[in-house]
Amino acid sequence: MEKKKRLTNYPLYEHTHITNVKQLIEENARRTPDHLAFRYLFQKEVKSVTYKQFYEDVIGLGLFLRRQGFQNRKIALLGENSYDWILTYFATVLSSNIIVPIDKELSDDEIGNLLSFCDAEVLIHSELFANTVQKMFRKGQVQKVFSMKNFPTFFESVKGIAPDEKATFQEDIAVFQKEEVDEDAVCSIIFTSGTTGKPKGVMLSQRNLMADAFASARYVYLSGPSLLTLPLHHTFAFTAGVLGVSIYGLPICISKSLRTFKSDLQTFKPQHIFLVPLYVETLHKTIWNTARQQKRGKLLKALIMFSNLARKCGLDFRKKLFHSILEQFGGNLELLVSGGAPLSSRFAKGLEDIGIQVLNGYGITECAPVVAVNRNQYCRNESVGLPLSCCDVKIEDGEIWVKGANVMLGYYHDEAATRETLEDGWFKTGDLGYLDEDGFLYVTGRKKNLVILSNGENVSPEELEEKLQVIEHVQEVIVYEKDGSLAAEIYAENEEEIQNKIHESILELNRKLPVYKRIQRIFFRDSEFEKTTTKKIKRQ
Repeated sequence: MEKKKRLTNYPLYEHTHITNVKQLIEENARRTPDHLAFRYLFQKEVKSVTYKQFYEDVIGLGLFLRRQGFQNRKIALLGENSYDWILTYFATVLSSNIIVPIDKELSDDEIGNLLSFCDAEVLIHSELFANTVQKMFRKGQVQKVFSMKNFPTFFESVKGIAPDEKATFQEDIAVFQKEEVDEDAVCSIIFTSGTTGKPKGVMLSQRNLMADAFASARYVYLSGPSLLTLPLHHTFAFTAGVLGVSIYGLPICISKSLRTFKSDLQTFKPQHIFLVPLYVETLHKTIWNTARQQKRGKLLKALIMFSNLARKCGLDFRKKLFHSILEQFGGNLELLVSGGAPLSSRFAKGLEDIGIQVLNGYGITECAPVVAVNRNQYCRNESVGLPLSCCDVKIEDGEIWVKGANVMLGYYHDEAATRETLEDGWFKTGDLGYLDEDGFLYVTGRKKNLVILSNGENVSPEELEEKLQVIEHVQEVIVYEKDGSLAAEIYAENEEEIQNKIHESILELNRKLPVYKRIQRIFFRDSEFEKTTTKKIKRQ
């Protein structure tokens, strides 16, 4: 089991009284005011913000929103990853409003539909989306808009008051700081990514978010800077990548997008990153593709074999043996936490071989989102880890059910869907899985994706996709039922020789599978599958 010394570096570990976002930033500002909270690039210069500065900025923007008359309003948030995005989220919640993060990859029509559906009156946006926002405003889909580029002006308007108003200003701050927080009220509406249907608005409270963040932090030990690269409207990015890292009092280095990911690794040199499986798989494949292109594939295999033998004898040479590879990721990367979709144990093992541990986890937006995660010193790569201490997990007819402090309040404007998925406090995830004798959770597929063949056999397509994904040259794959048998649609290089090799590998795989699980038809496609912004393939 885990060693107790692993818990000594938690700045807020013993502070279990922290059950809302306000307490979190107040405690950090009090305990570690000069510690770096955020780092980000602005016009090619690295900017830094301390925990004290962050707290003051949140208070300033929160007071501005209050002075605009906004309280108990739904405030939509649209923009790329940035310090101002995070600041807006905290200030909105702390000023007793409801934040509605919007997926920046959606079309203008989709954004407009979500704004109308969630009854947002205010939209705060980055300058990148100024034209889109003006369209929404002209159509009346939102009543008031604010650009993040004007935040300095907003702060000045709050601070730059007339002398005779100073007493009122100080009173406003005092009231703001002492105000009671309703931890169980809706503080955020998060739209699901919708891989097979239209998005639902998940209502989360501050208690949901903080219970999940604290429970996750107890399981995963972090010791250095974090690189925040997943889109912030994704709950995993915010709960784990912002709240969870803040619990440690560690710096959060903000990466604007995947396009800057490679350079951000060199700029910020992170110790850990929260990612979705597609990114983890890409990192692994990049390492091996580079080695093959440099004709060092056999050497890399030999070094890994030697390293693994040495580790069995208690000797760890990975930092020296794979120094040149690790330098490509900044030189300090030790840990990846993967969530959002199943990750093949092959990729976790492959990265661990060179010195980067991968902790696989499982979550769903309705659970704020983390449900289970592996621990640094107690993990099983094939599983998604142990259920968090803030929730209970059980298996009902093969489906994963979750109950606890992290489970959502319900779906916005959808009582029917809420009643369908919540039963006596248990949330029916729609995911299939099982618990082993030690309590580790395994996810085997999605209930709605289950293929029922004409012979009555049930097949989880995800199980087969995982086996097909490890075949060389297969980049993306989907398994589905076609005319009573199983078909695989594959995205790979459009070369006859490569496709023939894949075909042969699938025939070899079939010989190891029960007859009803064998792939009978193979189709190759010329382009990638359409994906959600969290990089999950849209199965329809």
